[in-house]
Amino acid sequence: MDELPPAECRHLVASSLLGRIAVFVDGRPEIFPVNHVFDPVTGTVVFPSKPGTKMWGALHWPWMSFEVDGIDPDGQSAWSVLVVGRGQELTAPEDIRRAASLRQVRWAAGPATHWIRLVPAQVSGRRIRLVVEP
Repeated sequence: MDELPPAECRHLVASSLLGRIAVFVDGRPEIFPVNHVFDPVTGTVVFPSKPGTKMWGALHWPWMSFEVDGIDPDGQSAWSVLVVGRGQELTAPEDIRRAASLRQVRWAAGPATHWIRLVPAQVSGRRIRLVVEP
């Protein structure tokens, strides 16, 4: 297993279309899939959300996590990136426009959409390589 440098972690988050957030709801952890973007201007993970459990958990607890993973094209290794930090609702129109313009998949967005930003306190990543035994 290899630790990934921060720049590679950011690249992998930016190149992925689907991740998961983990938040606390009523004192227990819950995990939700999110169609996210990486905002290179702020160095944050941003995702759309409708009002409800996911949004409430992201904004009302001091910590949340985001995780994304994948398999490298050669099939010989896989990777995982974890971002831990605090959630904030985007309110500045320029931040919302930038996040919306970065999206590659247009799920769950419309006039009632709120945009949540995960401000990283910690970013870590690992690559696991296939071990071929003789």
